[in-house]
Amino acid sequence: MDLKRIHKFKHFWSGHYLERIPGPLLKEIGCLYESEVLNDKGTKILNVYNNQLKMIKEAGYIHGVSSVVTEGYAESISERVKEGIPVELIVPPHIAEKLEQSPYLEKIDELKDYENFKLMVIDEDIKAGLIVTDKRLSLSLYKKDGVEYDITTELFSLDPKGIEWGERLFGYCKGKAEFTKMQI
Repeated sequence: MDLKRIHKFKHFWSGHYLERIPGPLLKEIGCLYESEVLNDKGTKILNVYNNQLKMIKEAGYIHGVSSVVTEGYAESISERVKEGIPVELIVPPHIAEKLEQSPYLEKIDELKDYENFKLMVIDEDIKAGLIVTDKRLSLSLYKKDGVEYDITTELFSLDPKGIEWGERLFGYCKGKAEFTKMQI
């Protein structure tokens, strides 16, 4: 691991659960050097969330790994799929179960026949939120205890090396996931 390069974000890394990031990718964490940490602070209480929604809105494609789900994300993703944007999402079983319930069930039902939408289930709790697009990377992690998802902080990058790192993490998860057509 490139300790000099990760020192830039030592508070981000030391305050979050890193155990689910694969070893080879953890060793390449220096690829995220040209990133920035975004926080929800003061009057910018939805800074992270709004940044992620903006990423989705401006994306030419979306690769996502999610261990949480919100109606806002579901609506944004649904809109982009209907616009023809390729979207591949990977979720753990507990999120797949939530997607089979209202209000997400309706969104999934609307998307099931779109060829540009792929939903995959990974049989492990990935403890991360990853959005990779053709333009940006967003990485959110669980807090150090590994129990609570940190919705207030993300590592954000426009740098091609950071985006490539995110694609490798997505590819790792995709290699362990199974494509699903949700049974509705």
